[in-house]
Amino acid sequence: MSGLQKSLGGVVGTFLALSTILGSGMMILPGTSYHQLGRSAWMPWALAALAVAPLLYCYAWLGRRHPSASGVAHYSEVAFNPTVARTSGLLATLALVTGIPATALTGGRYVADFSGVHSLTWMFPVLVLGGAAAVAYAGTNVSGRLQVALVLALFVLVVCTALVALGAHGVKPPSTELPEFGTFGAVLTAVFVAFTGWETVAFTFEEHKQPDAIPRIFAASYVIVVALYGLLLLSLFAAVGPGEDGLESAPLLLLAEQSFGGLARPVTLALVVAAITANVFASVLALSRLVFGMARSGYLPAPLTRTRERDSNPVTSVVVVGSLLTLIAVLGAGGLVPLEFLFIASGGIYFVLYGVGMAAFTRLARGRGSRVISAMCGVTVLCVTLLAGPSMWSAWGLFAVVSLVIALLRRRAAARAERRRVQV
Repeated sequence: MSGLQKSLGGVVGTFLALSTILGSGMMILPGTSYHQLGRSAWMPWALAALAVAPLLYCYAWLGRRHPSASGVAHYSEVAFNPTVARTSGLLATLALVTGIPATALTGGRYVADFSGVHSLTWMFPVLVLGGAAAVAYAGTNVSGRLQVALVLALFVLVVCTALVALGAHGVKPPSTELPEFGTFGAVLTAVFVAFTGWETVAFTFEEHKQPDAIPRIFAASYVIVVALYGLLLLSLFAAVGPGEDGLESAPLLLLAEQSFGGLARPVTLALVVAAITANVFASVLALSRLVFGMARSGYLPAPLTRTRERDSNPVTSVVVVGSLLTLIAVLGAGGLVPLEFLFIASGGIYFVLYGVGMAAFTRLARGRGSRVISAMCGVTVLCVTLLAGPSMWSAWGLFAVVSLVIALLRRRAAARAERRRVQV
């Protein structure tokens, strides 16, 4: 089977990572955490940022040594067996197939609310998903350049909004008061979602010109993401009270109102469009690569491996992915598929994939430093799983059930093949 063309450089790869990570969570989670914990809200963010760092190290290490469009599915096969690989790949596909339309639909609701045009509730998701498929069809270079433009626009809007708010209201220091444990745990679990996305970036690693640059891409994107979230929290502390109405639904609008007054809605609308579009475009590209890689490994239908001759772009998987995501978005906009179901179906699986990557790293890496990293990751995975409760437990349960079913099917197929061999 053919491989993908190596066309991504370090700068574009970093912006692609940022596009994948910064999405709808950025527009909601800083506000909800501040509403629940006041100026102690920095604590779960700081803990989540520290806890995710070893997991990112695992994925950077794996991506540098085993760059593949299958991402975690490939790492699982190298470290364990085809059963774990197929399970990981199928669940990653499920997470993206449900999570991407959910992000687009969330953007549609925001855009419709901020613009006052109700029809954008369904038009925006369809347009952004169709645009994402078209850009992915054009090729990785086109998609990469667009990610750079979108993320730069997003940064300018967020940083200007935050700095104007801080300049007008002054910096209010974070609180050192420890919040109630139960509330803190619930907020920490939600905040951790803001630090998922790097496992999705791994599906583009096969197209990097220099795999040795992957750890630097992870490090740069991590620092930028942490700094951006920190700036948002500080500006909210300064300009908005923790009891303000709207903190749990549109915190960035409240912040923009403090910074730009009557221009708040247009600024917030531009910010939402940039964030959602960048995230959806990057995620659709990553999903098309995952589907291609899974088909190449024999886990999905072979026609999905077809590539365009001039640039090795897996155009068949792009078309199939774009069509499926648009259909789900249309069904979701019509109320036939609940938005909450899409988020629940994708949320826990993303973290499970971190855990699978950690297990693959533990199996493949050698040395005392690697054992320390593995231990730190194990503590993070265990603590987040316990704190998250039934939704996370069900995601791990789904992984176990799918693994069992695939193992049984493989055993049956092997038995039938053995019987045919004996008969011949």
